[in-house]
Amino acid sequence: MKSLAIALIFCLLLSTGELQATPGYTSNASGSGISQLRDGTNHPASFFDDNGRTEELLNYAKGAFLARLGFSEPVIPPEFLVGFQHACFVTFFSGKKVIACFGGFYPRTGNVAGEIAENIRMALLFDPRARSIVRKTAQASDVQVTFPGEPVPVKSYAEINPLREGMLVENDRHGVAIVPGEAKTASWAFREAMRRLGEKDPASLRIFKFQAWTVSTRTQK
Repeated sequence: MKSLAIALIFCLLLSTGELQATPGYTSNASGSGISQLRDGTNHPASFFDDNGRTEELLNYAKGAFLARLGFSEPVIPPEFLVGFQHACFVTFFSGKKVIACFGGFYPRTGNVAGEIAENIRMALLFDPRARSIVRKTAQASDVQVTFPGEPVPVKSYAEINPLREGMLVENDRHGVAIVPGEAKTASWAFREAMRRLGEKDPASLRIFKFQAWTVSTRTQK
């Protein structure tokens, strides 16, 4: 899957459907998006089966976001987050609107804490939506962390159920990813991906689907 080695991507989400032209993925083309945890398990859900850990994960992501913006003091990641490595996407919402998002399919740092911190840094640096974030918006924002599986090529977007599967659309330079559950229809997601990629010919694009496991403060309200 040589295309997966060309770009590190923002995520495209339903509210604003945005993933910008980006500087490239850091990836291991022969690796798996679902990295094996240090305790030998292969799925993040098995590591976060304790609700306390899930809450700590989300609190750390929100705290790192506020600290990076200069709205709070630096935060120390929970020790368990430093204990395993896994790629992820990190997304921040103001209501239903996405205000910042970045992520990838392959780990770029030594652990999940590092992935979250780096995705936040990249989102604030490259995602245009983040430029208008003010203190009040940041403090009231929701956070979602998505752990993606390996993208699998498909012939048509019609093969993807966007409520349960993610979509990745690529050209030769950039990629647009849609996290599971963030688009109502696959056709809308594909059209929006084409628009964001600046492509008019569907035949010039590669389409993938992927499974993912997601935790969010939005589901706790």
